[in-house]
Amino acid sequence: MAEGDSGFKVADRRKFTEDGELRDSVEEAPGGAAGHSSPSVAAQGQAEATDSTASPDVGQGSREPEMNFRTLVVSLSTTALLQMGLAPNPASQKVEKNLPGARQTIKILDILKDKTRGNLDPQESQLLDQCLHDLKMSFVQSSRRVTL
Repeated sequence: MAEGDSGFKVADRRKFTEDGELRDSVEEAPGGAAGHSSPSVAAQGQAEATDSTASPDVGQGSREPEMNFRTLVVSLSTTALLQMGLAPNPASQKVEKNLPGARQTIKILDILKDKTRGNLDPQESQLLDQCLHDLKMSFVQSSRRVTL
């Protein structure tokens, strides 16, 4: 059989080139290759919800959410909630408690607050303060449940 008469065609439907650049043909790919959701779709939506200045590319074929101070705070807060057992682990779908880890994550946010004092805009400062308050209250409640 001749090499050109194999009966099938190979089409590269990857979104990115070897250099990490977005391919021009991503939106035109047949079969909905651009429509498949990636594991970071939830994180992208969360970043857009917390950052009204997100670039239009975030969440529209982008591999990762825009990283900024707000997404860092939300990410660390979510990690602490998972460590307190207040949400299931997305990988295992099991509720796992790690109170020492939660305490450490909350301390990291406290350090971040101290080190960024005077350098945050009012919305960032309010987000950090509110997250810290909520996490500390949740930690106290989670700790009480363990000792009873």
